[in-house]
Amino acid sequence: MNPSGSTGARQIPVNLFTRSEYAIPASTYFIPADWRRFQLSELINKVLGHGGESGVAPVPFDFVVEGEVLRGSLDAWLKAHRGDDEETAINVEYMQSVLPPSDAGRWEQEDWVSGLSVARRGTVLVSSYLSHVRVLPLAGGIGDAPTPLYTLPLPTALGATCCTWLADDMVAAGGVDRATHVFRLPSLDPAEAAAENNTAHELYTLMGHTAPISSIAAGPARELASAAWDGQINVYALPSEEPEEHEVPADPTSYLPGQKKRRKLAKETGQGPQPIEGLTDGDATGESGMGWRRAPTLVLRGHKGRVGGLVWDHEDASRIWSAGWDGSVRGWDAETGANVVVRQGPSDKALLCVSQFAPTGQLAAGSMDRTVTLWDTRAAQSVIAGTLHVGSPVPSIACHPTSAFTLATATYAGAVQIWDVRSPKHALFSVRHTPAREQTKNGKALGERLLAVDWDGEVLVAGGEDGEVGLWRARGE
Repeated sequence: MNPSGSTGARQIPVNLFTRSEYAIPASTYFIPADWRRFQLSELINKVLGHGGESGVAPVPFDFVVEGEVLRGSLDAWLKAHRGDDEETAINVEYMQSVLPPSDAGRWEQEDWVSGLSVARRGTVLVSSYLSHVRVLPLAGGIGDAPTPLYTLPLPTALGATCCTWLADDMVAAGGVDRATHVFRLPSLDPAEAAAENNTAHELYTLMGHTAPISSIAAGPARELASAAWDGQINVYALPSEEPEEHEVPADPTSYLPGQKKRRKLAKETGQGPQPIEGLTDGDATGESGMGWRRAPTLVLRGHKGRVGGLVWDHEDASRIWSAGWDGSVRGWDAETGANVVVRQGPSDKALLCVSQFAPTGQLAAGSMDRTVTLWDTRAAQSVIAGTLHVGSPVPSIACHPTSAFTLATATYAGAVQIWDVRSPKHALFSVRHTPAREQTKNGKALGERLLAVDWDGEVLVAGGEDGEVGLWRARGE
């Protein structure tokens, strides 16, 4: 058991274990203290029978020692954490190595990037505070931004805050105007999309919130849930055929939160409420270009304050998860509207976003206090199952679509980080989303804060105040 040829080094007891398919016989192995990741990885491949004449390629492994990725030798870790104790066995978990992300280009946008989705392989969906949504093809992939398949303007000047894909080639974007706008795309084929008569139009305008939309999530069928700063979650069932009438009347004179001065002046002058600049509630055939106005099927109330993030359960079609500024993570029954799960963390821990590990159902929530908290909602006794100390507020998070352990975070410090939750003390990788310019084309100043990240298991994308979409090749498993 000496693949590296190390001789004369003292032996230390090590318990090697894994939660992957590469398990070796359970035993306490006596291993030279000067061994590092390479020698340990070589040992496991030898026990598994990989390499050599077996015809099976060796698998590179990383090692986590009591929650910390092994960066040096076992001896160095032992001296730093155990002192002179060389008799107690060290528990070492091993996992297949995650390759570092490789830069695949920057795509310049005209304004802040507020939302991203790579849920449809081969495309990037981008929402912007310039109040439009773009569908960009990944065919070219690297270099300059490709010609958009579609640019979908929202009928408001107030900005889009988030976006997502829906069934039947539909996309949706939440807005500062308190509505979610749903568009139908004629085709995702570049040749057909470029046809002169192939234009996308807004099909539905989903109403019901009294504050800007913070997050939207698509259901397994023709369903959509939206969360907002008003503290409520709305669930919409979209009809299979285009309707012929509105469910909600136009209301161009309602007020957005924070416009107390406008309301007071209207009352003093006796003029009544006036239309809000940038807020254009119209009808499907009007000049505003809005779709058929729809009312929510269900309204979910329970959060005490703003709702930061929303995700539809990957396995249970009747379950919606939300994370709020009140520090709580809640599970909702999408059929009855009941709040069936409540996990209350510290009330001053504002949760800004949430994502879910598909294999395990565990939730990961990014917060304003510069941490990512892990929530095992399927264990009744668990509140916060783990914490990753990111170092900056986390407005967006994306769990790997197939891995049960890796996730990506976007931070206000402008860094994109990849984490393995089995090693919570340090990120596996961190890449900077450095702006390549000081101003956008329309002259707006740029900042470093990231606002959105998404990951499809092959391509990692992030964007924010610097007005660019950054792309990386990253497998993450």
